Amino acid sequence: MWTIYQTLPDTYNYRMMLSRLTTDPLHYVDERLSTVKIPVTDGKVKEGVTLRFFETKNQRKVELTGDTLDKDAALQQSKNIFLWDRPLQNISAHFHETDLKPLFERFDGTPLVCEFEKYGCLMKTIIHQQLNMSFAYTLSTRFVQTYGEQSDGVWFYPDPETIAALDPSELQTMQFSRRKAEYVIDTSKLIAENKLDLERLEEAEDDQVIKQLTSIRGVGPWTAECFLLFGLGRQNLLPAGDVGIQNGLKRLWNRKEKPAIDEIKEKGKQWAPYASYATLYIWLSTEYT
Repeated sequence: MWTIYQTLPDTYNYRMMLSRLTTDPLHYVDERLSTVKIPVTDGKVKEGVTLRFFETKNQRKVELTGDTLDKDAALQQSKNIFLWDRPLQNISAHFHETDLKPLFERFDGTPLVCEFEKYGCLMKTIIHQQLNMSFAYTLSTRFVQTYGEQSDGVWFYPDPETIAALDPSELQTMQFSRRKAEYVIDTSKLIAENKLDLERLEEAEDDQVIKQLTSIRGVGPWTAECFLLFGLGRQNLLPAGDVGIQNGLKRLWNRKEKPAIDEIKEKGKQWAPYASYATLYIWLSTEYT
């Protein structure tokens, strides 16, 4: 067993971050102990790595604990998920000069956090399309617990090859619509056949990622933008067509009607280059009312 430590930004609001992670039933989170377990893969080795967040007198830190997995690989994957190298103080200062100041005072230091697996992120986002939150998580949980793998109490999404081999009727028994089942299977086939490389998308510009993903049947702009946000951790994304964004801004701006997409995009120019944090904090304002 190994243990390593990482220093976090002084304003890293891990308590709010952990609270939000509890939304997904597949996540292993203990808010009382400030711990979360994440699925980490290094070659053929799969292991649940434990992260414990804590504060000393002068610093905020995270303790990572694993077993057989290479600790450097675990640290790098954890950094890619929790994005603790982002300048949260600078981001907060930027938004204190905008109309989102009240949100950045309320949720100060809440970090953007990626989904734990890129393939899992894309599958989860496709599954959650146009569903209410409760049923969306019911479907994604059934999907992972049926075809995925559990190790050290942590759930791993299934391999694309496993899902590519399914017939849509198998997902329909879980209450997937026929069309959504086809989207999930067809996208998995593209990945299994190396026609879609999610890792290589790391190197592409945002518009290139959106163009490639939206060329896939069943993947629209919202899904592509969510993958950029939570799969790749891009920091300047504003899905203006998202209902949660529209409702959050309706409340913040004290409107009777939801603001139009074009208005949100225009207002969003002042939030660059950190629009993803505007997106996150607007969502938080709707989730913690």
